[in-house]
Amino acid sequence: MSPTRGIEVFPTAADLFHAAAEEFSRIGRQAIGAQGRFTVALSGGSTPKSLYSLLASSYADFPWARTYFFFGDRAPRPAHRP
Repeated sequence: MSPTRGIEVFPTAADLFHAAAEEFSRIGRQAIGAQGRFTVALSGGSTPKSLYSLLASSYADFPWARTYFFFGDRAPRPAHRP
């Protein structure tokens, strides 16, 4: 069972994205160390865009080659519709 986590409040959106990027990196490295890979479901929309930009620009040393991305969407789509 995973430990209980509390709600964290950050003063700015930038602070939130930096904390999220650090958590992404920590969890990703932990998964790669334990399982040899990190699988991530990415959300679309504009909300996570700043996080993704930060990860792309500031985490070059992250083991991206061992990271597998999947795209999720809150709205179901028929198989024939992209």
